[in-house]
Amino acid sequence: MKFLNIIQSATDFGTFRSRENFLSFVLKCLFYIIPAVILGNYTDIIVERMKTHNELGDYTLYYILLQTLIILSTLYLLLFLTDYTSEFQLTLPGGLFVALYFSIQTNYIDMIKEYINYK
Repeated sequence: MKFLNIIQSATDFGTFRSRENFLSFVLKCLFYIIPAVILGNYTDIIVERMKTHNELGDYTLYYILLQTLIILSTLYLLLFLTDYTSEFQLTLPGGLFVALYFSIQTNYIDMIKEYINYK
């Protein structure tokens, strides 16, 4: 398969064409993994820095709500990329985005655990 065909099938979002070739599948996975890691990491870092500087006070629930709002806003903005997000529930690369986006936000999980155990 030609290199141009590999790239074309990997970037044809909303279809299953990337399954035709291993390299196009790997490339498509990278197109989902890299944004998920970057967006999830920066979301976690921003809220963690705000909590470190007590910008919203000492109450953990405020930071949980802030991070939840950022997560929901990010997912809502991604909805406008319809071909890209149509694969979230249908393909393995789309599932990787969701799994990595949430799993890299360890501070979010820790804050929720801290809040639940405190009450």
